[in-house]
Amino acid sequence: MNKGTDIRQLERVIDEWQDRLYSLAFFRLGDEGAAQDVVQEAFIRYYRAQSLTTVATPEAGGQAMTIRNPKAWLYRTTLNLTTDHLRRRPSIRAVPLSAAASEAEETGELHEEYLRLEHLLAPLPAEQAEVVRLHFTDDLSMAEIAEVLGLKRDTVKSRYRYAMEKLRKMLATSLASRK
Repeated sequence: MNKGTDIRQLERVIDEWQDRLYSLAFFRLGDEGAAQDVVQEAFIRYYRAQSLTTVATPEAGGQAMTIRNPKAWLYRTTLNLTTDHLRRRPSIRAVPLSAAASEAEETGELHEEYLRLEHLLAPLPAEQAEVVRLHFTDDLSMAEIAEVLGLKRDTVKSRYRYAMEKLRKMLATSLASRK
């Protein structure tokens, strides 16, 4: 594969996945600039991995790396990069809700949706919240989530089920307290 073919393939992959990966990163980070940086880095890593595939052939003494499922690879890489970003800057997630709400007025509906989702998922264990987030914000199936997270499908399904049970209980309690 030549460099021109690599670039065209990368352009197709970017066109297909950029918006979804941005949404994934944004809903984990709550910061537009950081989400853009993470997605850009994910695509750079994808390009490098694909370039290695064409260079490291078995005939050349190397092992060829094949990205069998670009979608899963990109989602996993984006999740890893957002986790790295959050570790380096833990204060990003520790924004008081009132401050975040005033910022939401400036950044629009996407940020407001992020705040609602994070408020709703905050009481859940991180593993359960991640499954719910991937299912609802990225419209991934349980099988796709399992591949992205490197888990068994049954594990993903149980995390989703437990999360939904907790959310139902929280909703019932909230509704009962309003009466």
